[in-house]
Order: sequence, then C-alpha cells, then structure tokens
Amino acid sequence: MATRTIDFRSAQNVSVEYDLASIGQRVAAGMIDFFAFVVYFIILSIVFGSNSIYIEDPSMAEFFFVLVMKLPFIFYFPTIEYLTHGQSLGKYILGIRVVTVSGERPGLREVFTRWLFKGDWVWLKADLFVLLWFGVGIVGIIIASTSERRQRLGDLMSNTLVVRNKSYIQYSLKDVLSIKNQENYNPTYSNVTRFTDDDMILIKNVILRVKKYPNEATKKLAIELADRSAELIGLDETPKKRLEFLQTLLDDYVVLTRS
Repeated sequence: MATRTIDFRSAQNVSVEYDLASIGQRVAAGMIDFFAFVVYFIILSIVFGSNSIYIEDPSMAEFFFVLVMKLPFIFYFPTIEYLTHGQSLGKYILGIRVVTVSGERPGLREVFTRWLFKGDWVWLKADLFVLLWFGVGIVGIIIASTSERRQRLGDLMSNTLVVRNKSYIQYSLKDVLSIKNQENYNPTYSNVTRFTDDDMILIKNVILRVKKYPNEATKKLAIELADRSAELIGLDETPKKRLEFLQTLLDDYVVLTRS
C-alpha cells in the first residue's frame, strides 16, 4: 500500500508533512494491545482461581473479579491515549500515534469519541452481543482502507488521525559525533534558547527533507521556517543562506541547552 501523507501547520505557521500510519500498522498495534490483555486475563484467572470471566449470577467476590477483568480492558484506550498523548502500548511499539486533524495532541473529547465508536463498551454485556465488537473492528478496517486519510468511523467523528511518530529519527554515529559542544563550538545566536525541543525536531526534519527532496515546495518550506525563526530570535533580516542558518540554530540550541 502506497504511503500517504498529511500536512499540518506548526506553531511557526509553516507546513510540515507527516506520514499516515498504514492499515497494517494500526491492525498490528491493536493485536499487540489485545495480546497484552490476553496475558493480563490469564494472570488474573490464575490469581483469582477462576476459569471464566462470564458469571451469570456473581457473588460480591465474583462481581469484583469481573470488574477487575473487564474495566481495565474497556477503558484502556481512552485512558492510555489521553495520558500518553495518543499512544497505546501497541502504537508505541509500532511508532505511531493519534493526533487531531490540526496535528495537536488529542484531548478528553477526542479520545472518548474514538472509544465510543470503537465499541469496547460492548464487553460490559457478557453474551453474544460482544460479537458486535468484532464487527465494529472489521467495519473500521474497511472504512479506514477506503478513507483518503485512513480514518475509521471513530477518527471521522472525533476529527483525529493516526500518523507515524516523526520523533523516531534514526541518526548515524557520524551524526552523533558531529554534535557541537562548548569546547569546540561558539554559538552564534544566544536567543535560540527561546525555542523548544519540538521546534528543533521540526527544524531538523525540514533540513533533512530539503536534502532528500530538493524541490520548490521543500525549499519554500525551508525559507518560510527560516524567516519565521529569524523573526522569533529578533533578527532584522534573515541570513541569505537559509538552510545553513537553520543548521546553525540547531547547533546553537544543542550547545546552549545540552552542555
């Protein structure tokens, strides 16, 4: 399946391109999460000494057992995706995350809307009604496969997307050894400390993208980012060699914040 991308506007008002998570990645992430809960269920079954979570007329002890077994599974996704800003265990392992259509972290409204249309709540009912859960999952895969932005129904209703985690950048040993320090490098722009780590990741991604795809669109992106960055650190004029300027900002930031 071909890679699809989505453009977001950063805090610097520039367009940044992210890869959408593939259907295979999303399914694999879901399988990892489900397998983790299978292990969880097995452990609890051994601890509580029960062979089944489906108890028709439970005593207080049995009722507590069912709640301990079911509630963590039912409310796992909205809770963990809210606390970790869009990642479950499976998504973390696969390097993908949930974001809003504007590229921001999902809030309570978004994660619970996704949960509502995911169908995990059907497990509150211990009968054949849970088969609906499997049907919802299959329908979700079909909708995401045909959607331009690979959104299942829950994504469409909550205005969210699942994207590849751009912070997963593989650096070579040469890249690491070339990082400047105060002993061999004199920073040029001291005001670069006004930026954040996320800003630097953005700058690094733009530099890498221009080098990989030196077309008019990526060059325009670098120009806009350089102009905005120069404005933020108080420069009257952006240096003419904008890509070198962005690299200098990156080097300065590393020295001034990591030394």
